[in-house]
Amino acid sequence: MILSIIISNRNDTVMLSVTIRSCIEALRPLGLSNCEIVIADNSDPIPHSQLPSVIPSKYIREGLIKFHFQPFPCLFSARELAISNAKGKYIICVDSHMLIGHNMFLDLVNFIESRKEDKTLGFAHAPINWAHQHESAAKHDRDMSKNELGDWNLKYEKERTITWKGMPWICKRSWFLDKEKGLNGYGALSQHRISWGGGDMHLGIKSWMLGFKNWAVPCNAGIHIGPFPRIDKGKDPNAARIGKYRLYGTSGHGSQCLGFLISCYILGGESMMRRNKDIITNRFGKFINVKDNWDEAIELGQDEKSWLDKRKVTTFNKLLKEEPWK
Repeated sequence: MILSIIISNRNDTVMLSVTIRSCIEALRPLGLSNCEIVIADNSDPIPHSQLPSVIPSKYIREGLIKFHFQPFPCLFSARELAISNAKGKYIICVDSHMLIGHNMFLDLVNFIESRKEDKTLGFAHAPINWAHQHESAAKHDRDMSKNELGDWNLKYEKERTITWKGMPWICKRSWFLDKEKGLNGYGALSQHRISWGGGDMHLGIKSWMLGFKNWAVPCNAGIHIGPFPRIDKGKDPNAARIGKYRLYGTSGHGSQCLGFLISCYILGGESMMRRNKDIITNRFGKFINVKDNWDEAIELGQDEKSWLDKRKVTTFNKLLKEEPWK
């Protein structure tokens, strides 16, 4: 099997249905028999019971869609559950509320196939756009010139190395899971089932530190369904509601966005935590008190930090200085 689409889901029903159908159509150029969609569900009891009515049962019977339930709601461990049960040579990670760009899956697979002998290949990213924005707002990269958390940067028209970005991404499944010669997945964030936040930065920067490279693939963007500010923020009491959105923010152990602080410690020690203390507070201060969570982040990250220190080929400070993605 060439490709597995990885979807973690928490309380999405209608949007998950749209995403699944969009994935199925996008997989046709690769041949449905060569692919699968693997869903790890973390939903609460009522939305979980509704899933059989929104997942096309025909494709479950035929083996195209595979479904796993993880009772504890954690985005990172849910994705790893789906990945560990996948069969594809390559995996593509998408959210449970997305539309797939025209030929996006095909272009991502062709890109990674063309470099399958490259031992430095890490993640390859399609650009991402948001459903309420113009296509010119699609992004491929994070600009870390001002801080490690990075601001959204650019979409690229040619293949090139980039810093880090969230999904949609493709990589070798074996590489993602490999604890000795590969990435070791989300590491501490999945091990301790941490609440939402920090996972994209953690994967992307760890990839570089282990000697791998992340790439931008010039293809059509994956479209993130929502948030729709005029609806989701409830300013118009007469507006139609589209349902609760991205409830992973209220799941997992620890404060929301604790993962950013844990990742900083693992990747760059307490010096990286200190450098990013203010930016984490400014961006996520309503969710996390950095001072109160400082010691907890170190304790939760110490095992993976020890693992990474033994295997990394460069330090994070060298990455910031040398900027090899340029």
